[in-house]
Amino acid sequence: MDKQTIHLITLIIAIIGSNAWSHTSLSERISGVENRLSDRIVSLEARITALEARVDKIDKRLVIVETSLKANNQYIASVLGQRLQHPDASGEQ
Repeated sequence: MDKQTIHLITLIIAIIGSNAWSHTSLSERISGVENRLSDRIVSLEARITALEARVDKIDKRLVIVETSLKANNQYIASVLGQRLQHPDASGEQ
């Protein structure tokens, strides 16, 4: 074999080897990206679950506040109604 043939064969082997390496590298990179995306999805799902729990707690607190405000409004209305019906001795109405 002459030098050109050996050089050509070496070049072909190098190209084939680099393509195989590139393919492996690309597969590894894709796998790595898939793993990171999967981890990120799991993390986001956990955060969503935590946020939903916080929203539920806030909803419960709002119901308590709303109930308390309604009771306070009823009390104020009843006191005002009594004062309007029975003005005190000072003559205020």
